[in-house]
Amino acid sequence: MKHRTWLLATAAFGAALAVATPAYAQDAQGDQDTPAASDEAPREGEIIVTGSRVARSGFDAPTPTTVLTSEALDTRGLSNVGDFLNEIPSFRPSVTNQTNTQSSNLSGATFADLRALGNIRTLTLIDGRRHVPTASTGQVDMNLIPTAMIERVEVVTGGASAAYGSDAISGVVNVIFKRNLEGLKGDVSLGIAEEGDNFERRASLAWGTKFADGRGSFIIGGEYVKSDGVASFFERDWAARGDEVVSYATSRPAGTPSRMYATGVQYVNSLVGGVILGVNADTNAANGVDVLRGIYFPTPGTVGSFTYGTETGGSSINFSSSAGVHTRSGHTLVLPINRHSVVAKLDYEVNDSIKVFVEGGYGSSGSNYSGPMPRDTAVSGANAILIRRDNAFLPASVASIMDANGITQFYMGRSNPDFSRTRIVNFNTTYRVVGGVEGDLGGGWTWDAYAQYGHNSLNSQIRNMRIQQNFLWAYDAIKLPSGQIVCRNDTARALGCVPLNLFGEGAMSAAAIDYVNGTQFQQINISQSVVAANLRGEPFSTWAGPVSLAVGAEYRQDKAESIVDSIAEARGYNFSNPQPYAGSFNTKEAYAEVVVPLAKDMAGFKSLEFNGAIRYTDYESSGGVTTWKAGLTWEPLDGVRLRGTRSRDIRAPNSSELFASTSTQSTLRNPFNGVSRSYQVIFKPSPTLAPEKADTLTLGAVFEPRFIPGLSVSVDYYNIKIGGAISNYPAQQILDNCYAEIQGGGAGTFCSNVVLTGSGTSTEIVSVTQALLNLASLKTDGVDFEVAYRFDGLGGRFSTRLYGSYVHKLVSDDGLGIAPTYNAAGIIQTRGSVIDRAGQLGGFTSGLNTGATSVPHWQLNASLGYSNDLFSTTFTGRWIDSGIVDATLVQPGDPDYNAASPISVGPMNVDSRFYLNWSGSVNIVDSGNNKIQLYGVVNNLLNVDPPFPATQLAGFYDRIGRSYKIGVRFEF
Repeated sequence: MKHRTWLLATAAFGAALAVATPAYAQDAQGDQDTPAASDEAPREGEIIVTGSRVARSGFDAPTPTTVLTSEALDTRGLSNVGDFLNEIPSFRPSVTNQTNTQSSNLSGATFADLRALGNIRTLTLIDGRRHVPTASTGQVDMNLIPTAMIERVEVVTGGASAAYGSDAISGVVNVIFKRNLEGLKGDVSLGIAEEGDNFERRASLAWGTKFADGRGSFIIGGEYVKSDGVASFFERDWAARGDEVVSYATSRPAGTPSRMYATGVQYVNSLVGGVILGVNADTNAANGVDVLRGIYFPTPGTVGSFTYGTETGGSSINFSSSAGVHTRSGHTLVLPINRHSVVAKLDYEVNDSIKVFVEGGYGSSGSNYSGPMPRDTAVSGANAILIRRDNAFLPASVASIMDANGITQFYMGRSNPDFSRTRIVNFNTTYRVVGGVEGDLGGGWTWDAYAQYGHNSLNSQIRNMRIQQNFLWAYDAIKLPSGQIVCRNDTARALGCVPLNLFGEGAMSAAAIDYVNGTQFQQINISQSVVAANLRGEPFSTWAGPVSLAVGAEYRQDKAESIVDSIAEARGYNFSNPQPYAGSFNTKEAYAEVVVPLAKDMAGFKSLEFNGAIRYTDYESSGGVTTWKAGLTWEPLDGVRLRGTRSRDIRAPNSSELFASTSTQSTLRNPFNGVSRSYQVIFKPSPTLAPEKADTLTLGAVFEPRFIPGLSVSVDYYNIKIGGAISNYPAQQILDNCYAEIQGGGAGTFCSNVVLTGSGTSTEIVSVTQALLNLASLKTDGVDFEVAYRFDGLGGRFSTRLYGSYVHKLVSDDGLGIAPTYNAAGIIQTRGSVIDRAGQLGGFTSGLNTGATSVPHWQLNASLGYSNDLFSTTFTGRWIDSGIVDATLVQPGDPDYNAASPISVGPMNVDSRFYLNWSGSVNIVDSGNNKIQLYGVVNNLLNVDPPFPATQLAGFYDRIGRSYKIGVRFEF
């Protein structure tokens, strides 16, 4: 009720004031007060507003549009346009070098994600044209776009499928390249974190010239960025403290919740060097005397007695032992990035009515970093480390204990930095070429046509990957009567098996390491061919003005191919195992858009315009679908504008969803015994997926009062409902529902996706399969607002800005139709199918499917700047609302809270955070076309750490800490 009241109050405030655009986030034409806008903006009469195909001077699309100039990018000193967008409250950081540190796929990429609906639902364009996807999931990596070539970035925060086609459900990011540049412009900078790491070098350069008496122009620009990242969680105190979720066994003490978020968490069931697990190696008194409990192997030839410290309810996670393994040991905190890109563009005016252009681009971006090491924790199952009494490497003292107690075997838990620490090397390379022609037919009619081809290649390696069967053969070693140590399995011996000693850190030989490890390889090739044509003009006029029309057609062909190594194809590694595939699909589209003036210069109607569009799209894989948009823009008087749109938008399945299969290791809770550990999760595609369909409503108001020059205010309400969302049931939900099926007397639909061994509390999970379906729905609504004020004073100019976003709800529905369930005692068992995740700050994912995972209710960004002819200084603040970790759980204070519930959790509130940044510049030379400017940036000026529980949160919070950047910009 509190949030609804805030929502209504904000909307009422906006309706009273109306909308304008802030100083460097302008509607339509952009910030006319900046040099870039005045020098390099499109010529009068040629403006095409992102979100519309109509070209008409003075037209303001009814869809909310924000324009970010290149000067705004310079002010923040960020080396990536994606990082800049992620600071805008309507965006969610989904995949960046700070959020995607554990994934072996897409590492080093930066994707745009509007509305927290998943980055697959935000369309990224270059000059209004599609860019070849740089991932099989359809997104475009912003790292591959050189900032030296960017004139401005236009963002439509509403559905735009009728204008641009598939993927524009949550909005469009349209990067506009420079068209007019004479001379040389450059930017060179160095950056470093206060801790002495994350060293960054950046060089950006652009050069342009005119020729043929000004009829032709050529511009080329490129960028090089190398950042070292932050190698380890131990490099930051907040990361080293070990914030994790602790899961309790089903036999937990009364009053203890099923899990809790705690600090100082360590693994004690997988020590470096090995620790004994299983029967006679746990704390369960029913197992008899635990003669092997506490025996571990710190170094070769050494047998230690492990002190467990304070354990938690029988779980395998420990809080206080100094010998335990940090949960993020081996993980990279911030990914290193190495990227370079270049774009060249040639424009030539053949005559007064024909222009031609050619554009080409190349980019490479990637990361080489330490990945998580495998941990062996299972106490049963085919992949558990089973040590038999006659193991050739078993220390004699342990063998004696086993003999004395009649123990023939035990299970070992082990963390493996000594022989299987993975190294992930991913590099994305893309090139794109487009050529086209523009023509003037006279009478206000223009046309254009272009052909485009793009190719992207992702080369991914995971080095030191365990070949699981080789590992199982190698550690099961015996000693022959001759004294020779060999692998027990005869087949393995014949295939060259090398015995592996697991007892003690570094005990294994180099030959054994080579035998059990390999390099997993995958190359994903994506290509896209596009041919398109557009016609624009004004066929007739009404008494209120000319009617504008745009029509066009487009044909696209997308191809994707995955090439993998033979071991991955046979699913031979201990995780990931991407599969080969090849597929293609084509798309045919035709659209029409119209702007009709309905009133002009009347009392209460300074102007009233209708903007409508319709597009028919024929997908080879799923058939035809129609999208549409209807909007009104009303100016009742000068300085006041009201706007609204209603649209139907779509997203077609991408190559990954249609063709790709892979697997990974995910931490899941075994519902049969309550223990959480890592299990294999297999992702299954579906070639029969249909497009997602969304209904979008936006209502906004604009206020630019003439009695307060320089003030602009904007408020926009949005409501997006997606049906048939391409998704899969979460792996944990599949397990929980399979458990419910078995408890009900038999296995059903969900158990068909789970491979199990054992029974009762001894049930073990081999794998869980997640298949894609058009089963889910997503709903979100909220308010965006912006306020800016510019005024002169103290010999210069002040610029203030506040903009923010309030998310009222972000509701995901898995399609099962399950209401919250309770047992016979009235204790809640599940939240049900419908979850409102607004205010959830944990459970972060990269948004590859439903994407509705984490977004605060409120986000605010404010700045105060001053500039004159000599220098400038700007402070920028970003505030992130408080929230909770996981909306699917119940914590103390929740009406449904009961510690006995399987979804109970200890306190999981997340504190708000405020980040303050500073930037400043000094003009050393400013004479005509010659300029030299020194600048500096301090990010996270107050050195604010992420909130607790830090390792469960990502995206919104800075992991680097206070950092510095100095640089020089020049222009000749």
